[in-house]
Amino acid sequence: MVSAHKNNSKNHSDKTKHKTKKHAKHAVSKKKPVKSSSKTVHHASKTHASKHPIKKAEIKKQKTIVKHYSKKFCPQCGNIITDNHTLCKDCRVTDFDFKDIKIFICSNCKSYNHKNKWHKFTSLHSVIDKILEDNVKHKKVKFEKINEFKEDELLAFKAGVHKDINLTVSIGHEKFDLPAKFDVTLCPKCSKQGTKYFEGILQTRNVNDEIIAFIKNDAAKQRSKGVHINKEVRIEGDNLNIDYYYTDKSYLKVIAEKLRNHFGATLKHNAQLFSIDWETSKNLYRLNLLVEFPKYTKNDVLKMDNQLYLVVSMDEKIHVLNMKTNSKTLLSHKDTYEVLRPVDAIVTKKYPEFEVLDPNTYYQARLMNPSDKLEINQKIKVIIDGGEAWAVNVK
Repeated sequence: MVSAHKNNSKNHSDKTKHKTKKHAKHAVSKKKPVKSSSKTVHHASKTHASKHPIKKAEIKKQKTIVKHYSKKFCPQCGNIITDNHTLCKDCRVTDFDFKDIKIFICSNCKSYNHKNKWHKFTSLHSVIDKILEDNVKHKKVKFEKINEFKEDELLAFKAGVHKDINLTVSIGHEKFDLPAKFDVTLCPKCSKQGTKYFEGILQTRNVNDEIIAFIKNDAAKQRSKGVHINKEVRIEGDNLNIDYYYTDKSYLKVIAEKLRNHFGATLKHNAQLFSIDWETSKNLYRLNLLVEFPKYTKNDVLKMDNQLYLVVSMDEKIHVLNMKTNSKTLLSHKDTYEVLRPVDAIVTKKYPEFEVLDPNTYYQARLMNPSDKLEINQKIKVIIDGGEAWAVNVK
């Protein structure tokens, strides 16, 4: 019985354990709806939200507030800053000093005044940049280049024009307009053109059309450098003599050297006292430079020691061609040469030897250097030496 009781008790305990397990399972199974209850609560909150919806206008207002306060504001005036600066455009002030900006250019020789000296320039931008560099006290300032049309307009003005302009400069991302005065005038050298002013006289003697053209062309090239001929005076005499009044005496020596190198001229100069500089108490001199040209020129024939020399060109020496030997040589400039100038002659005979008619004496002269291409009645340039004629190919 005891054992049975024990068995019964054991069976009873087993049943109790089985029931306990079932109860535990049932308890576990009851925990599952807890999650669902949380969902239910969440669902209930949605239901509650649907009962009290937030107006769309309020949501839009909130977004606007967020967007508004995400922007940058100027700490001085409170305006919105639309760029990367700390201050707005109205309150932004860059502190830098600048002097009165004055630009003086000479319209005649394309020069500008800088620190009381006149300098040549190639572009107006470089001039303005140089003047701003001296007048604006800021290391990072940069001049904004003006467009080509504006530059051409300013450079087209004649002397006497005064114009107020604005120059745009930048410092970092900021740009500023600086007022400036633009004056078109004449530099001291160009202001002497067309007046009675002169510093020296180029006295040319025994000139010809070729020499006159050379001097005129050279003067035209020097005009942009402030060198001008203000007066020309023709001197009466057997030969053509002209005095040229130059505004720059230092250039007289330059042109005189050119004339000597090209035409074999001889030079003589002297300085003449004409005034006193009362500020420096120095004597002021005018230079008189005498340029004498030889009586012969290119294509003339020089006779010396029974030889005939055709002048090919001239500089410090005479470049000649010996017409009898057909050889080239150099001669020194002298006044003792006999000069034979070419004249027009007509071929009158070919056989047994060529002859031409001397236009001065109407006598026939033997042609010493004939060409097989010559024909009867053909007109040629010759020099006549006694009873001989020499053909000259004048170029």
